[in-house]
Amino acid sequence: MKKYIGYGIILIGLIGFYFFNQPQEKEEPFLYQAYAIENTETFEDEINIYYAEIKGEVRFPGVYKIGEDEILKQLIDKAGGLTENADMSGINQAQLVVKNSLYIIPKVFKEEFKPPVTSTTMTEKTKVYVDLKGEVINPGVYLVEEGSRILDVIELAGGLTVKADISNLNRSDLVHDGMMIIIPSLPDEESMYAYIGGAVINPGYYELEIDSLLSDLIIEAGGITETADMTMINLNQKISNGNVIVIPEIVIVPKIYVSIKGAVLNPDVYYVDQDISIIELINLAGGLTPEANPSLIDYEQILVMGSIVNIPGYQTDDYLPIDNQNDLVNINTASLEELQTLKGIGEILGQRIIDYRIEYGYFTSIEDIMLVSGIKDSIYEQIKDYITV
Repeated sequence: MKKYIGYGIILIGLIGFYFFNQPQEKEEPFLYQAYAIENTETFEDEINIYYAEIKGEVRFPGVYKIGEDEILKQLIDKAGGLTENADMSGINQAQLVVKNSLYIIPKVFKEEFKPPVTSTTMTEKTKVYVDLKGEVINPGVYLVEEGSRILDVIELAGGLTVKADISNLNRSDLVHDGMMIIIPSLPDEESMYAYIGGAVINPGYYELEIDSLLSDLIIEAGGITETADMTMINLNQKISNGNVIVIPEIVIVPKIYVSIKGAVLNPDVYYVDQDISIIELINLAGGLTPEANPSLIDYEQILVMGSIVNIPGYQTDDYLPIDNQNDLVNINTASLEELQTLKGIGEILGQRIIDYRIEYGYFTSIEDIMLVSGIKDSIYEQIKDYITV
């Protein structure tokens, strides 16, 4: 009997030695692996209910029922949530759960010794998953480096669409693993803004309905002013959002009095636009007479208030110069060139003498020339012996 008891003890010892010396299963660094579940073709499978197992750093590891479109975050919640030691740096909780799969939530690896930083370790970056939706060219889930920003993910997605509304989006924000970004669409336009300036009563920005016309914008601005030039304005022009419209004003040209004499049909004093040309003035005076000499006309003469234009004619054989009282200059009839022959009288004072004649009439005596601005006693004493009326 003792012999059999001894054999039993030896057998138990061998079994214990074999059991305790089996190698312990080491957790692999992967997230999940598929495994077989017997009798999967059940009634539950027909109603889209499956199973998945979750282990590792969750509060209640085990096998749980999952729905057709269930994500990993929901499976973790069924398992009581994560423990304090869960390492989620490489896990995308937004991914769909695969039926009949095993998910292992790893534990944070705490290093007591940190190796020296090298150029290789500095360049290595963790990858994270980001789900980008909405108004981008290619929405989807993107794997980007940790530390990337929203604008980097948008660029990977081909950029924004024309309907993207980024008014409340900070594109410089950092992304994190499992982040979902939704780019909203611009609201449907029901109104627009346009600016109108220039010759309107109240220039400024105005809100208009879509498909408004320029006439509507002018009405909003209180109408046009009296100086508005509408010759080139199309009141039926359609207004677009952001348009800038300027209504021009009529250009008012100052008027002047000029005198034209000589070989024209109607010599006279004319009230004309300041920018009138010599040719236009000649036409206004009826044109040249047959005696006019066009080659001697100064077409470059600049006209100002009180200018006198003399149109010369051809000299004839019977022309005799009029005796002008011993060659004295008649200050009532002398041209600008003749007045400038007097000592101290230049172009400016000569033109003032002509302007005075046009405004006040002929001088009654030579002393009256001192009524012209700029001609005083000193100049009068120099010219009194050379002028007449």
